[in-house]
Amino acid sequence: MSKPLWLIGYDITCPKRLRKMQRRCASQGWALQKSLFLFALTVPERQALCRELQRLINPEEDRLLCLPFDTPPGSFHLGPRSDYLLIHSDPRLNDFVF
Repeated sequence: MSKPLWLIGYDITCPKRLRKMQRRCASQGWALQKSLFLFALTVPERQALCRELQRLINPEEDRLLCLPFDTPPGSFHLGPRSDYLLIHSDPRLNDFVF
């Protein structure tokens, strides 16, 4: 059974916290943009990761977003195709993320 997909994004004001967040997300997720990552996580894994990420931010200054990712019919990607944008092995992303 495949794990559910999650989009996790952040806006961090402090360069030190930003580097910590980026390293943590890059260690387990696929980078879509500089501060937007795609994760394949079970519910317990997602809960643990989000708790960990919440400890890395300052809620007075930073933002953290965690959303379920779905590719319903009609979803598409605009822009040039690139083998390097996202390397994945999840068939749910075929024909959506290039």
